[in-house]
Amino acid sequence: MRDMLRRGVLALALAIALPGVGMAQGLRVSPVTLEVPAPGAATTLTIRNEGREPVTVQSRAFRWTQYGGREALQRTNAVVVSPPAVRLPPGATQIIRVVRTSKSAVRGEEAYRVIVNEVPDQSRRRSGSVAFASELRIPVFFVGRGARNPDVSFAVRNSGGAAWLVAQNRGDTRLRLADVQLGPVRQPGLVGYVLGGSTMQWPVAPAGRVGNGARLRAATNFGALDARVGR
Repeated sequence: MRDMLRRGVLALALAIALPGVGMAQGLRVSPVTLEVPAPGAATTLTIRNEGREPVTVQSRAFRWTQYGGREALQRTNAVVVSPPAVRLPPGATQIIRVVRTSKSAVRGEEAYRVIVNEVPDQSRRRSGSVAFASELRIPVFFVGRGARNPDVSFAVRNSGGAAWLVAQNRGDTRLRLADVQLGPVRQPGLVGYVLGGSTMQWPVAPAGRVGNGARLRAATNFGALDARVGR
């Protein structure tokens, strides 16, 4: 059971970390994170086909929220991407505009994900080969004037055979956690984000391996973090 949990935790860590690479099956996207401070309302992504075959790429915008330790993505018209689809020959690049359409001022920080994915080639499927659809999820943040820095408290919760690192953010802007060490447990790479005004949680170890009072060290978008958990 514990071996299965460890494999599950590792798989989750890899699944979260891979989008930060910015490349999947020859499709490269840069930058891997977008931040637009007020009064800005637009930014761009660059997509490049580094594969050997032409690809059709679609881009879609989703509102990104967190509630009760879970993440949700919802299609939105508040942010649009242009062009939403493009055909790229090998070696070709395309600039994608990402625009916030709302005229109201941003309060705190608004979080979105632009999902860029390759549309499977149906001709390959008909020929008997497997067509995979690669996907990259790019974080996009629109930051309002006077937005407060993250103010995050941490705790450990044991549930379902796992020890969960719980982060509650009372600030306006997100905190990005990577290369986490919690007591004796190490989790390299990107662990995830806790958005402003939200609570998020991640499985970090088998239940009982760490508890409140353990020291938490991590790399964040605000520098190194060193704190006691649950105190």
